[in-house]
Amino acid sequence: MTGIDTLDNAVNDRLGGDESRLLELFVTRDMFDQLKAAARPSDWYHFEPKTYDGQYLVETPEGFEVYDQDRGLRTNARQFGSLRAAAEAMF
Repeated sequence: MTGIDTLDNAVNDRLGGDESRLLELFVTRDMFDQLKAAARPSDWYHFEPKTYDGQYLVETPEGFEVYDQDRGLRTNARQFGSLRAAAEAMF
């Protein structure tokens, strides 16, 4: 199962399939930790720094950072103090 499968399953199981409530899954770190554990290199979304192209939501000492990465070049980097705010920017 990939990270996106994990997210889709959580939306279906915890939110009754209501994707508009997605950010409720990021009030605590539980979903973030599950996504990190289920991530595969072929996924488009990444939850820890890697060298793969895609969108990233990673934890930093200051909070969380969201950015795009293409061929090793990081763009659109934004810092957030909370996981929920970072997830909102990413999704």
